[in-house]
Amino acid sequence: MAVEYFLDSNIFVNAKIKDRKYGSSCGRVITDLAEGRLSAATSTLALVEVCNALRKIGLGQEVAPEINSIYSTGITVSELLNVDVRLTVELFRSSSVSPYDCAHAAIMKRIGLDTILSTDPHFEDIPGINRLDPLKYPPRKTQG
Repeated sequence: MAVEYFLDSNIFVNAKIKDRKYGSSCGRVITDLAEGRLSAATSTLALVEVCNALRKIGLGQEVAPEINSIYSTGITVSELLNVDVRLTVELFRSSSVSPYDCAHAAIMKRIGLDTILSTDPHFEDIPGINRLDPLKYPPRKTQG
């Protein structure tokens, strides 16, 4: 199965904390990933963001089990490379979107993905990146 989406860190965090608005839809993404109905990628940077988000909300003791759980889904995890940092700077200069989000976009471009599952609308301001809100997952198949 081809990788369909890049998963932003907020997908994992919202599923973990059972966020009132996004918890259910993000949980569905993770379940589909774990059960093989979805093939997705993320990055080492996104996983560090998950660690930090959990720490900031007082769930530091959950970091190791959560990261192990994410890896156990079989998700493709791409590393942040020097070439990605160079593109990050260019994307930041042209969009003024957070350098962290630009780094995710740079990794996506390198690995050939253009759609990110994220609650963050700022990704819509990065040229060449499409954002799918987890509330709209799974997208309806259009009939041809």
